[in-house]
Amino acid sequence: MTEKTFDITKSDINKMFWRSLPIEISYNSERLHNMFYVYSLTPIFKKIYKDNPQAMKEALVRHMQFYNTCPQVEALVVGIVAALEVKNAESNNTMGDTVEAVKTSLMGPTGVIGDTFFQTGGFRIISASIGASMCIAGNPFGLLVYFLIYNVPNYLFHWWGIHQGFKYGTVFIDKVVNSGILQKVTDVCSIVGLSVIGALTSAYVSLSTPLKLEYGKQAIEIQKLFDDICPHLLPLLLTLLCAWLMRKKNVKPTILMIWVIIIGVILGSFGII
Repeated sequence: MTEKTFDITKSDINKMFWRSLPIEISYNSERLHNMFYVYSLTPIFKKIYKDNPQAMKEALVRHMQFYNTCPQVEALVVGIVAALEVKNAESNNTMGDTVEAVKTSLMGPTGVIGDTFFQTGGFRIISASIGASMCIAGNPFGLLVYFLIYNVPNYLFHWWGIHQGFKYGTVFIDKVVNSGILQKVTDVCSIVGLSVIGALTSAYVSLSTPLKLEYGKQAIEIQKLFDDICPHLLPLLLTLLCAWLMRKKNVKPTILMIWVIIIGVILGSFGII
């Protein structure tokens, strides 16, 4: 049987881009991103499966399964899967299992890439830090700066990812992993994120004590001792304690903030801090 060929245009890929932007709108506890994932692929499905209702049904069922990865990078997977679906249609629907396997295998690598750039380090930390610093200093444009630093790379990567993903297919991921660039980017983003958090801790976490130790006729300021040992030692210890409680004891941030306020009020009323 002769293989079919389909002319997928740039307009078709652009339709996938616009549809994939709000991919988390359909977020659900059972299968997470699956519904808008299918919605993103629909322009391609309508073109390649328009004369084959059974193949269309199989594709829809195939992509209604559980799927989750970093939403900022998910467009890359949408592009790759769209390219594989075209090949599946051209080969008379013999690659369904392969498409599903590749899609599932991409969750991990793209999750690492996306979280490194946009979540655990990178743009989220940097944008929030710069924006918050400007707002604290009384500059209302801090909100705009935060929005731009985070969202401009988000949309650019989204656009680039869906086009490159469709163009190169799974070869793209192989090149990124094998080149070693992913590890380098991860290391750089981690260093930048930790540096920003350290600077923010020193600049905006305020904690000191007025307590003094009586030594003969002299009064020794405890805060001065702490500053001689390590400037901003108390803010650092408080930050590390909060991080430990959240990571190791699974204390919710909201609960932790309430307790910090309560304990701060109590200790402050007794003149301890």
